[in-house]
Amino acid sequence: MRRSLTSRPALLSLFGTVAAVAAMASSAAAATQRYASPTGSGTACTAAAPCSVAQSIGGAVAGDEVIISPGDYSLTATVFDPAEITIHGVAGMPRPRLMFSGPNQSGLLTSHHSLLRYLEIDQAATNRAALTAVQARMDELIVRGSGGVTAEIDSGEVRDSVVVNTATGGQALSTESWVGANETSASTYRNVTAIATGSGGVAIAAIAGFDTGPNIATVDATNVIARGGPGGAGLRAFTDSSGSQATITVTNSNYGSPSVSGTNTAIVNGPGNQAAFPSFVNAASGDYREAAGSPTIDAGLTQPINGAFDFEGDPRSIGTTDIGADEFVFPPNATTLPAAEVDTGSASLSGSVDPRGVVTTYHFEYGTTTAYGMATPEAGVPSSTQTRPATAALSGLIPGTTYHFRIVATNSGGTANGADQTFTTTTTPPSTTPPPTVPPASPPTIQSFAGVKLVSTKLSYARGIITLTLRCPSATTGRCSGRTTLRGRKAGGRKASSVIVGRASFSIRPGARATIKLRVSRPGRRRMAASHGVAATDTNTARDSAGHSKTTVTAVTIRRRR
Repeated sequence: MRRSLTSRPALLSLFGTVAAVAAMASSAAAATQRYASPTGSGTACTAAAPCSVAQSIGGAVAGDEVIISPGDYSLTATVFDPAEITIHGVAGMPRPRLMFSGPNQSGLLTSHHSLLRYLEIDQAATNRAALTAVQARMDELIVRGSGGVTAEIDSGEVRDSVVVNTATGGQALSTESWVGANETSASTYRNVTAIATGSGGVAIAAIAGFDTGPNIATVDATNVIARGGPGGAGLRAFTDSSGSQATITVTNSNYGSPSVSGTNTAIVNGPGNQAAFPSFVNAASGDYREAAGSPTIDAGLTQPINGAFDFEGDPRSIGTTDIGADEFVFPPNATTLPAAEVDTGSASLSGSVDPRGVVTTYHFEYGTTTAYGMATPEAGVPSSTQTRPATAALSGLIPGTTYHFRIVATNSGGTANGADQTFTTTTTPPSTTPPPTVPPASPPTIQSFAGVKLVSTKLSYARGIITLTLRCPSATTGRCSGRTTLRGRKAGGRKASSVIVGRASFSIRPGARATIKLRVSRPGRRRMAASHGVAATDTNTARDSAGHSKTTVTAVTIRRRR
């Protein structure tokens, strides 16, 4: 069995030295928020003047909070935490990526009971760990490596995280107690997806050996997916038969090919474990979210200690907690109900939405055909497992006209369309007074409506907002009113080939321009995080005050603004 490349006493000594220096230099400093950005510099580390990630973390003192902005951080030197601090990305925005490479670094080293949350840590070097954690806590992480060990956890807690190793014989997660005398390294893993894809790869290992005295390595794994590579193991307990002990206790977990080697080794099975291979959205491309039908869905143990959210920020328990880092989100259910209060130019639409346990939005599409063409403003339904009513009011309709409509609901699991319904607006009642005699009028001039025009096809994305400019033709009757919708190709979604990036309503006076700000949807943020430039289409469905409607579709490019 391969031993860790990093000596634990050396690590502890290094951690202690860094902490002591930081304590002497900052004994009078108060705990504060420190900010890092991919282009940060200097030592201020404020929101207005962020610094590098190494400076933000390395210059912290006990109690500080290090906030890492979204983006890629290229790192060629080891990054240390000097004291007990919190290091995290920004909730609701793309997860920041700490990308280590080169021979003279050992990834991120953390200790002192620090907390890491909502980060991605990638290690390109083949002989280095991405993360080494001694008595630390980790939550909502993605950790990837191609060396001997991706993440070495010494008496730490890992929760709601994905850890992947692609090396031959590599280990995704390892808890080791090798050097020292009578030493115990005890780690806890909850709702973790650990994958080792290389030949002989091991997902989770507990390793203990005897240098100057017997040692103990234990792992307590609950709601865990642990899958090794060909000829490898999902779980492995190893000792050098010297009197040391290695034990993995596993409950409500999904794993294959357990392995024990040496004396005093054991894999202790609790209730609820399963061997059937889990289904992932796209394991070949590294997408280890659960796919529909996976045996891990609703098969975990629901407990408050699991945390409030999965590794993507979805609720940790939707019904019963799933096994693994991901909580499967079902698309909502949407039902269209008959229209009410139909008049000559107005109607009340209604329906119902079952959000299936997560925050959901809805709108109604309507028009004179099943192509619809118009939509009501977006409305929200809070996270719930109960069906909620949905309503919208229409005005400005054409008298004596049949309209089609349906409800459309969207959450992070997908989109659901309700069934088509129709209503017919009433006509104006005939007058009982004879109309006055008037001379014949000239035939009316039929005014066509050209719809709104997108001023620029190059759009920018920043802080969850995409800004575009629309123009209303000067010959328009009344105002140009309607809805703009951005759709982009999905980076790796569950089913659909495209994703709604954002929607917004508009109302523009004739001959004027209007700047529209679209709040980017959660699927849209994932798509934007996957690339610096996204090809999309902008669909503008507009109508004038005379009831004419026009839909225009334009190809656009969206780029992230740094």
